Amino acid sequence: MIVESYEDVIILSGALRQNHWETIHTAVSLTLDRYPTGVIIDCSGLTECTLQGAETFRSAHEFIQDHDSRVIVAAIPKHVMDVLKEVSEVRSQLSIACSVEEARASLNVLQEHVDIEEMENVKVKKDRSVAPGGTIAVVLTMTSVDDYLVDYTANLCDTLDAGIRLIAPIIVPRELPMQSPLPEEERMAGEAVMRAYQRVKEKQFVVSKDLARGRDMGSAIEDSLEGESVLQVILGLSCSGDDVDANCKLVKAVLGKVSVPVSFVRGR
Repeated sequence: MIVESYEDVIILSGALRQNHWETIHTAVSLTLDRYPTGVIIDCSGLTECTLQGAETFRSAHEFIQDHDSRVIVAAIPKHVMDVLKEVSEVRSQLSIACSVEEARASLNVLQEHVDIEEMENVKVKKDRSVAPGGTIAVVLTMTSVDDYLVDYTANLCDTLDAGIRLIAPIIVPRELPMQSPLPEEERMAGEAVMRAYQRVKEKQFVVSKDLARGRDMGSAIEDSLEGESVLQVILGLSCSGDDVDANCKLVKAVLGKVSVPVSFVRGR
């Protein structure tokens, strides 16, 4: 088997008949140093894969878990996927994308917005620690409620002289690995974060952004807040009478996971 590296992609080609993780591991580690957002393993050139060769992916998964790194396996040929299906614990734990392009979009969904921001030369402070009043996290809903929610939080932050943390949650189905690419959900989350950012940027708030992955809303928020000093969380609720039960379930799920104060704000 041949292992090549190009930018953020590790390219595998040839026959995978034994565990080649040690060789791939070196390439992955070096690439992660240059591209900390994540690495793509392109399997489109694999001509053969045996059960012993499939152990490569088991070792890859163990590395990802141990180092909390984002590594996406992409473009797996059907004959290789058929072998992986025989090793169910490997197949179910891998973050898999249909193509390198899909994998890169998943890795860079938030970074693309950061690059746009820099190109526009928007003078917004990035260091959250400089906000005298602390930080308030606003959890976006990816619905029309967000505009009202962001305005509400901005007014509150003005009063408290606080910064804003924009969180767009991505809920990952339990049957998928946590880092699996979810193109539509990631697109919506990235666009929601950018819309919210554009709405508050003129006020010169100390602002940060995060796409938070979790099995449910509470877990996603909890993960985003880990290691952060946040005064409170603002979360929007639907104003529709048809959504009362859903709102109650959301409140229960969030309060069961999030330890900082939470304010629920109903949309107009």
